[in-house]
Amino acid sequence: KMHQSLKLHQREISDTSEYDPLDMLSGSKERVHKAITALFCTPQNNFRVFLNGSLIFGGLGGGADITSCMIGNAFEDVLKCVIQADDGLRTTNFLQLVTEAVSGSGLLDRLLEVQKLDIFDIEGAIHAYYDVVSQPCIACRDLGEEQLSGRYAYLHSMPLDKSLKIVRDYLIAATAKDLSMMISFRPREDGDVESSYSGVFLETTNQSFDYKASFFDLDMKPLKKMEHYYELDQQIVSCYTQMVKRKNKVENAATIDAYARDPTENRCVSGYTLFKVQAESS
Repeated sequence: KMHQSLKLHQREISDTSEYDPLDMLSGSKERVHKAITALFCTPQNNFRVFLNGSLIFGGLGGGADITSCMIGNAFEDVLKCVIQADDGLRTTNFLQLVTEAVSGSGLLDRLLEVQKLDIFDIEGAIHAYYDVVSQPCIACRDLGEEQLSGRYAYLHSMPLDKSLKIVRDYLIAATAKDLSMMISFRPREDGDVESSYSGVFLETTNQSFDYKASFFDLDMKPLKKMEHYYELDQQIVSCYTQMVKRKNKVENAATIDAYARDPTENRCVSGYTLFKVQAESS
């Protein structure tokens, strides 16, 4: 979510997404549905739908930032041959179908298990990386001696095999944070024999589907990406911090302006209290 602020600042996207990975990996079907709906509303480079091999929703290379009314209506129309529902209800049912398949596949549990291999985050793993490559630690240089905590000193005192494990686990987790999930659906007709694929029943339309869910883009992240991840993390944190500061400044200015117009109460602005001053008229 913080990365969205940097992408918006760099004009890679036109609006931030309400998608929250914590919803997707929560284990709650309701929250998974919320996450998938957010991806549909702001697909960016993260949500695409194909029908018989042809792209019918989402952009290649991040070209579709926001689902407009026109795009939504066109998608609703295309779903006629898949979802047996009235106009205006097909997209809703389709997103529910995806939710059921994602939740039932068990892939998210496996994904979370691998992502949890990263226990130090890049701000910790980068120190182990420089020990592995036998180079001066740029992260320590950036922090300065007065800011170096015992935790980072502890990382640099580890044996090489433990440093290697930290870096390896981080890169495996990073791969699990940047992969893709593909779910293929096929309507199951009445009278079909038992399928070898997983099945999902869409209660609202009384339809059954075979589905197959799997991960791809599983190439292991290379060791040289560690410095890129660290630099990107610093950019994200810096951009988000500046955004929060600007937001607080605007809110404080609005509070001061409101007080100037109606000085009837004590108000607190960023730790400073504005006291009402009463002066007797001469």
